Amino acid sequence: MKDNVQDVESTEVVADREPAELSIRETLSKQFKGDVEENRSQASADETEEKYENSQVVSNEVSNQERMVFAPPADMNKIEKEAFLNPTAENAHILQSYLNRRAYETRNQYDRKAQELNALIERNSSVYNTIKDYEQEYAKEGIAITDVARRSIAWDRAMKQAPYETAMEWLEAYGISPQELIERQQMTGNNQPDYSQYMTRDEAEKLATERWTALQQEQEKKAVEYMNQMVVESFMNRKPLFRDPETASQLESEMAPVVQALTQTGRYSSAEEVLETAYNYVVNGNPVFSGLVQKLNTAPVIQQQKQVVQRAKQAAKSISGSTGSGTPRVQTKDIRDNLRRRLGGD
Repeated sequence: MKDNVQDVESTEVVADREPAELSIRETLSKQFKGDVEENRSQASADETEEKYENSQVVSNEVSNQERMVFAPPADMNKIEKEAFLNPTAENAHILQSYLNRRAYETRNQYDRKAQELNALIERNSSVYNTIKDYEQEYAKEGIAITDVARRSIAWDRAMKQAPYETAMEWLEAYGISPQELIERQQMTGNNQPDYSQYMTRDEAEKLATERWTALQQEQEKKAVEYMNQMVVESFMNRKPLFRDPETASQLESEMAPVVQALTQTGRYSSAEEVLETAYNYVVNGNPVFSGLVQKLNTAPVIQQQKQVVQRAKQAAKSISGSTGSGTPRVQTKDIRDNLRRRLGGD
């Protein structure tokens, strides 16, 4: 029986399977995947190298920018140039003062040039408005309007220097002979009425009174303007914010409409009260000005505290010979001095 079982077990058919071969699709897929991974690794390596080169370029540009040096502006004084070349937190206020001064000077120069331009336009506008209506007419004849103006001025100057000769030349220039002018004058006659008039006594007195009143009003206006100017200057001298020209200019621009509005209300009896009210309104409402005032108010307190600490250190140093050494003690040189001080109760 056992033999039969062994025979059966030995005669059992077992399938001998070989490993399946990969298809073309799978082979290409694996090969393509390998190529893709290789390309990706190569691309990542190229990107890393490119980023490294870009970072080197950026670092070189930054280093080149850091190597740049600047000479101080020529209009700086010695202290400002020193602060420009060696800027620190302690001398920052010097550079701020220079920048504010330059901004103030630039704006003043711009305003002055604008005023000069406006004055020039106003002065020449009357002349231009007079000749602009005839510019096209002379242009059709090929004559520039500037030539007409020059010729008119030349005729006027010549008439003042030699009136008779210039009159004859002028008539000949327009094709008119003196004889024809005389004959025409005789034909028309000289019947023009006399338009000369004289003022009466009442009219003269009225005119004199009007001029006197206008003169008094002008003098009163100038006196008020002078007093207001003195009040404004005194007020500005009392306020630390007006010490810097740029800050003062900005503060004046902010205060001007407020002063005008407060003056029109008629509630204030003096110009000082109006200025003080407008100043407080602008400073408290503007965070820039309020911050400056706060710095100005805290600076003396900090300075006083530093002075107190400095005096305390000097006092401690004069007693013990050094600062922070504990209880003051008297230093002795030898035993004899020490015994003498102890017997004396020191």
